[in-house]
Amino acid sequence: MTCSSLTPVTLSIQPAYHGGPAWLANKLGYFEELCLDATLPVYRSGAPQVNEISTWSVGIAGSPPNIQGWTQGVLKTVGINNDESSTNALVANAEGIASWASILAAGTLGDTKITVSPNSTGELVVEECLKKYNVSFDPLSNFVYNSTQVGVLASLSDPDGNDFGSLWAPTLYSAVETWGKESIICNGDDAGANVIGGIMVSNEADETNTETAALAIAAYLKGITYFQMYREKSKAYLNEFYVEQGFPPLSPEALDIEFSRPLYNLDEQLQMLAKNEGATSTLGSWFQETVDFMFEAGIIPSSLNAEDYIDDKYMKWIAANETLAKWTMTMEESAPVSPGIPPPTPTPGASEPEVAPTLVVDSEPEASTPTPPTTEAPSSGNKVFSVAPIGFAVAVLNYMFM
Repeated sequence: MTCSSLTPVTLSIQPAYHGGPAWLANKLGYFEELCLDATLPVYRSGAPQVNEISTWSVGIAGSPPNIQGWTQGVLKTVGINNDESSTNALVANAEGIASWASILAAGTLGDTKITVSPNSTGELVVEECLKKYNVSFDPLSNFVYNSTQVGVLASLSDPDGNDFGSLWAPTLYSAVETWGKESIICNGDDAGANVIGGIMVSNEADETNTETAALAIAAYLKGITYFQMYREKSKAYLNEFYVEQGFPPLSPEALDIEFSRPLYNLDEQLQMLAKNEGATSTLGSWFQETVDFMFEAGIIPSSLNAEDYIDDKYMKWIAANETLAKWTMTMEESAPVSPGIPPPTPTPGASEPEVAPTLVVDSEPEASTPTPPTTEAPSSGNKVFSVAPIGFAVAVLNYMFM
């Protein structure tokens, strides 16, 4: 595309996995290819991001900020940014792992305590996990509430603390490194609890700059395609993004878990938005689960119909332009590489072929990424960051928007 000038657009993101494709799209010039001059403000949590919606047109955030924006009447959701269900889990320390079998046999938690963050999707996942395994529980007697993820992890690490807790990325990675993957007793995927994030468009942009917003989303989708097609290079890019935001890079093990979370290209977005005979889309039904939980927990004042706030016109507009749609779904054979954290060195004589967007090129060698001092990095939903007293940066989801 030949550009006589660049149109300014602001796309707000968070220093998280779902923000990576937007950062990558900006770094590799995808916005400029669509004649856009993109600004990407990075927010540490969803609450201020939504509160400052007058300053941006498109936003990438977890489901609670999307829903909070619905209640304020300031935005609509136009797609899914990732599925975080696999990294939101009921976790156990060594003692908890050893006692889980007896809990299953008894069919009740009894006097066992679980440390959870109140009114969070983490609490939702714990409840659904216990129901899945037919383990009876009483939140009043079995749940111990701690508003921070570092507090939950500290309880698991304390010999006098609780043996079970609710953790999500990235604090989850610290538990896995300490007690192994078997410390994940059950995650959202296991329990059928969908924890997702959304692509947001401000109502102002929807009314005045629809095409510009749609083009910005198209550039973001191309970044997603890159993440899907060049997984190992994308791991290095994601760590570069985290380091640029002041966080240590993730370890290879943590990156593997991070990249287990699905991203959705254009075709997959359209599938998520397609409605059945009952006029319900998959994306709408998944958002409705969080809406219902937030209402029952008193986080939002009234219940909402998620479908009323989800709009498929942006993805359909992109898909209707055959050239643009193909551009979002394909990659140049010689993709640009980052000068920061170097991508993997290709095998001599080999090159990365163009593959279907959902195919991961597993033959690529590992990216040369510095050994991290910790696995802590930006979180994946609506986040508030703090420096934990035990010496690492930790992300804390604050669904109460405090």
